[in-house]
Amino acid sequence: MSDREWDDMYKTRKLDEIPWHSPQPDRYLVRLVKEKKIEKGWVLDMCSGDGTNSIYLASKGFKVAGVDISPTAVEIAQARCEKRKLSCDYFVGNVLDLQVDKKFSFVLDRGCFHHISRKKKPKYVDLVNDLLKKKGKFFLLCFSDKNPPFEKNLSKEDIRDYFSAYFHIHFIKDSIHKEPSSGNKRHLYACFMEKKS
Repeated sequence: MSDREWDDMYKTRKLDEIPWHSPQPDRYLVRLVKEKKIEKGWVLDMCSGDGTNSIYLASKGFKVAGVDISPTAVEIAQARCEKRKLSCDYFVGNVLDLQVDKKFSFVLDRGCFHHISRKKKPKYVDLVNDLLKKKGKFFLLCFSDKNPPFEKNLSKEDIRDYFSAYFHIHFIKDSIHKEPSSGNKRHLYACFMEKKS
């Protein structure tokens, strides 16, 4: 989709009509926080959308930044965050053009990587590696090859091929997202990684 089409999704639909919306933070993310697998500090939510996961992280004491290509999504996330009396630093941008002056202890990607073209995926991996501090953690949720055939699906081997040069992959687990309006199920891989020294 184009930048405008992403933004129109948030302009023209209620949150529970947006296929990728989830009112609850990802269960694997919640588990990682409970098990203290993520260092407290600055975290970055790539393609932060309406902010569900970044707001959860802020509620647990993390310093949170979030970037999304949709100005409307950023406005929605900021309003939802302020309603909870929390603080997140949301901004509009394309993740592939991201330039920030800090290193993060944790980067989160729920549904961004699989939309990036195969040609540009290596650039994305380089970027995540550069954004993370030494031994920083990365959590990825992406379309899996357990869905019906689809060009954006990724296999476990694809994920290892893209990330293993820079990251120790702690797990790749099956997950399912249920679209709020249709009830359709999308198969995902939940992946937790650590930047190599």
